[in-house]
Amino acid sequence: MGSQQIELNKMPVRGVVIVLFLALMNTAISGDKNWTYFVFAQHWPPSLCNDASQMNHTCKGLPKPVKTWTVHGLWPTNIDEPRVKNCNGSWHFNCTKIKPLQKQLETSWPNLFEDTNFTWLWKHEWTAHGTCAASLEATNNEFRYFQKVLSLNSVTAFNPEKALENFGITPSCTKAYSVKAIQKALMEYFRLDTPLKIICAMQRVTGRTMLMEIHMALSKTFNVTKMPSNSTSCCTPADQIYIFPISDMHCFQ
Repeated sequence: MGSQQIELNKMPVRGVVIVLFLALMNTAISGDKNWTYFVFAQHWPPSLCNDASQMNHTCKGLPKPVKTWTVHGLWPTNIDEPRVKNCNGSWHFNCTKIKPLQKQLETSWPNLFEDTNFTWLWKHEWTAHGTCAASLEATNNEFRYFQKVLSLNSVTAFNPEKALENFGITPSCTKAYSVKAIQKALMEYFRLDTPLKIICAMQRVTGRTMLMEIHMALSKTFNVTKMPSNSTSCCTPADQIYIFPISDMHCFQ
């Protein structure tokens, strides 16, 4: 009898636990916030390092594994409003969950700012943006989110370096390229009839304009899609843009 009473007493508790669990799941899924597409943002490391001081950070050099464009982030975004952020505050970043991916992350998604912890960028990207992608199976937990982004960055179809190389746009300390030429190369490579978003920064010592980021729009099935027109302008049409080599990221001489 006593045993039966204990089991009966446990049932309401289990019910509460189940309700709470479902509520948490709904919270995670509701992090979708009706977002409609991803912004896949990639950095050109030399430009980011050159611009670090303008963001109140320090970058003394590039890690040896870094050889090409690296990830900034994969951001759920809504056409009618800025990208959604911080969808689930209870879903904290846990570095141990992505330990198997760490070597890839250090190569393809490194934190170049030496005044911050090496996990700083990953923590920010997961809390601010990864928690908003929970409605998709491919990105519905921390490990899957980072794994998916790394896989995107490794695919030639999403590689800005290949896109630019195909049109003769290669890193150089002396040769600059027009915004029009860069956009044409990207649009043709990604088979788009509208521009991608490109972000520039200025090298303060020389005043040269550097190509720092490329943002492409991806559908929820991870196909390149049209970037909304209100998100495409950042570098001015008159800019002559430099892409400094990985091997000589400052190009002072």
